[in-house]
Amino acid sequence: MARGDSSSRSGGRRTLAQRVLLGVNVLLVVACLGTAAALAKVQSTLESVPVVDIGSSQAPKASVTEARNFLIIGTDSASRLDESDPVTNGRAKLGRLADVIMVLRVDPQTKTARLISIPRDTRVALAPDGRTGRINEAIAGTNGPRNLIQTLKRNFGISIDNYVQIDFLAFKQLVETLGGVPVYFTTPVRDANTGLNVKESGCILLDRDQALAYARARHFQFYEDGKWKSDGTGDLGRITRQQDFIKRALRRASDKGIRNPGTAVGLVNAGASAVVLDTQLDVGTLLDLVNQFHNFNPDSLVTDQVPTVAAPRGGVAYQDVDWERTAPLLTPFQGVVLGQRPKPSDIIVDVRGKSPVDEVTTTFLDKKDFDAEAFGPKSVSSDTTTITFGPDGRDAALVLATYMKNTPKLVLDKTIVGYRVVLNVGSDFAGTREEPIAYEDLPPDLAPPVPTTTTTTTVPGTSSTTVPGTPTTEAGDTNRPAAPGVVPTDPERAAACR
Repeated sequence: MARGDSSSRSGGRRTLAQRVLLGVNVLLVVACLGTAAALAKVQSTLESVPVVDIGSSQAPKASVTEARNFLIIGTDSASRLDESDPVTNGRAKLGRLADVIMVLRVDPQTKTARLISIPRDTRVALAPDGRTGRINEAIAGTNGPRNLIQTLKRNFGISIDNYVQIDFLAFKQLVETLGGVPVYFTTPVRDANTGLNVKESGCILLDRDQALAYARARHFQFYEDGKWKSDGTGDLGRITRQQDFIKRALRRASDKGIRNPGTAVGLVNAGASAVVLDTQLDVGTLLDLVNQFHNFNPDSLVTDQVPTVAAPRGGVAYQDVDWERTAPLLTPFQGVVLGQRPKPSDIIVDVRGKSPVDEVTTTFLDKKDFDAEAFGPKSVSSDTTTITFGPDGRDAALVLATYMKNTPKLVLDKTIVGYRVVLNVGSDFAGTREEPIAYEDLPPDLAPPVPTTTTTTTVPGTSSTTVPGTPTTEAGDTNRPAAPGVVPTDPERAAACR
């Protein structure tokens, strides 16, 4: 249910996302503390954390019992580190790009959590102007967080409920508080660009500097048969390693005794030095979430990354989304449940039309719990009010139609993903209903049928690709292609590395 403006009050904090999930879980973990004094200390610390506004004032707060999506991002700036820190390596002058993009979905009802990473070079249509570029560019500029959220909505059909940032320095402090994080290496590994240098194989306890170098490594090499070999997977392989590191850090926090007030407060203090939360994510909500997840096993965190294929253009290393494999991975994050009618809170609505009609309509839909925003052309494109939907969005379009005083025309667009719909306010628009009519009272032939087989089409802003009608596999299916990475592994020994 993320809404509207994202202007920051954080003073331009610089972040990296692989630290952010650690920070999110550190904040969630504090509810396990056993003393009132420690809880008071944690609450005081969290209340001093800077915030960023990602929502309209009309947006209702998501209940802590409902599933929610956390946007976890990191930028390529190292401006908060000391100039002598090897991590800077000339990076301080770089612009703020989303170096890592992750969405964490937690569901209190099922006590499950899943994480999906989007490669930073993914080629998409960028908000606010729809130009084509790499997704990591979306956060650049004054309204960066807002633009990145809009880009995620329009390309992947994912609403963002909460927003979290943490920077390089906080990551080092968290690792130091944990006493290091153990990672298993089958061979020695290195990355000259980040300073990673693990000279031995086995279960290695990475300190703060080597842990950061490992998490950042994109030019990863391993030693085998007497010579150094390149992993060759770049950012895609790095995502796999980052997700494994996240689980290891969470497990380490558990093993170190997060129920101990001293340990937990130390983790919170380390994260709070650089964490930025959104205005909707208050202390009470965090603590309520933690109480529901205090027995969560880090090993049960489901991790995926958006499958892409290399598609360089004009010297730029683009990655194109493989939509046939991606669509079933996105459905849990979109709230899509096959055979179940979506709730207004599951539905993203782009409202298009002349001002002030679009703003009034958006405000009304926000109050009714839709994720609505005036987005797109500010002029009426036809005399008829239409609701455009994609292969998974037919029921979402019908739910929205129940709030319209005049019956709109429903139009199928195979390039629209998830429960996102586009409401184009025509000259015949008669306004909205305070109370919707019954779903069953809509004309039976109002919405055109949706194809049940995969259809090849062109997604705006990308190359020709495949968009499925009904997903044929579930997220987490072990039959899907494995994540990239060619470094030799030993799963049994890696699992025992603690």
